[in-house]
Amino acid sequence: MDYGNTWQLILLMVLLLLSGFFSASETALMSLSKIRVRHMMEEKIKRAEIINKFIKDPSRLLGAILLGNNLVNIAASALATSISIRFFPTSGIAIATVTMTILVLIFGEITPKSIAAQYPEKVSLKVIRPIALMVKILNPIVLVLTYTTNMFITTLGIKINKKQPFITEEELRTIVTVSQEEGVLEIEEKQMIHNVFEFGDLQIKDIMIQRTDIVALDVEASYQEVMEIVKDQQFSRYPVFKDGIDHIIGTLNTKDLVFLDINNENFSIENHIRKPFYTFEFKKISDVFKEMKKKWVHMAIVLDEYGGTAGIITIEDLIEEIVGDIQDEYDELDDEIKVVKENEYIVEGSTRINTVNEMLGIELESQDFDSIGGFIIGELGRLPRNGETIQYESIKITVECIERNRIQRIRIFT
Repeated sequence: MDYGNTWQLILLMVLLLLSGFFSASETALMSLSKIRVRHMMEEKIKRAEIINKFIKDPSRLLGAILLGNNLVNIAASALATSISIRFFPTSGIAIATVTMTILVLIFGEITPKSIAAQYPEKVSLKVIRPIALMVKILNPIVLVLTYTTNMFITTLGIKINKKQPFITEEELRTIVTVSQEEGVLEIEEKQMIHNVFEFGDLQIKDIMIQRTDIVALDVEASYQEVMEIVKDQQFSRYPVFKDGIDHIIGTLNTKDLVFLDINNENFSIENHIRKPFYTFEFKKISDVFKEMKKKWVHMAIVLDEYGGTAGIITIEDLIEEIVGDIQDEYDELDDEIKVVKENEYIVEGSTRINTVNEMLGIELESQDFDSIGGFIIGELGRLPRNGETIQYESIKITVECIERNRIQRIRIFT
């Protein structure tokens, strides 16, 4: 082998190494998430800022890498063909094609990409400086190629989205779920994070205390009547109405009654109520939560589209949508769901489907109803009869009590 052939073989090996370099760079930089790069920057890792700069414009980076990779692959193929024809004049092209296909696949594609996929962060930090230099050198050519490519894509009717989100909500939900499955997060932490996502989507009507369940005080009630209701219900706040529940004129905080030195005969609720805070049933709970925090109110009166009272909501109800049920010294534990025996439960008809699923470990689903009573009505398409039973997958539900066209109590067999 003469001196010229030796140098050609050395050049061929260099071109194959460059092909592997470009392939590894492409895989490492394209698979490195923006979140991971942001974390690297926060940890003050060298060259992380350079990586962040280039992954903000991935088309420019990818264009330069692909251009460089194709140049060295074409040059390597041409050189290999030239060498092969010199030694095998008749079959040189075929030999060069087969040989270069194998060499490029092994040393220029599979091996470097496998390494880069396994260690994207390390490889990215190693290659970013020469890649950055190459992007600057090839930038004019890349700009022309990118513009031409975008024009071609546009003619195909495909919209080019240059501003993609850091991470989508669905991707973040998946990350949380996988983190819990791998032991990084506890089940409670996973549920709380998912609750935060849902917090921005739910409307007040989804979680409010319904009109029929409101415990309210008549403005004409005497001191004794008020105290009887307070002792019986043990709530800290009550809406106060005049001439019917659709005309709520304020809210009463029971703390305002504790230290009163009054003559019971001269007592008037109207002297102790606070200005009501109104909201509407179709508002998002996240918006109402901000408003209630800003105005320092703990109870909101929920109005329907006609201005009538649809229900009430408290700041505690809103917080519970994230952290789960908050029990205080006056709450009765598991009042809505009572265990009869293993796999048999008595459940209040107004209990939310999510609560039933969480407490019993089942999966009831309804697009139109929030309560377990509503779920039964949705399944039957009508109001059930006392004692009527429905079967939902492996779960049996029996209606125990109906009063005034409302499902009061059911029995669930899981």
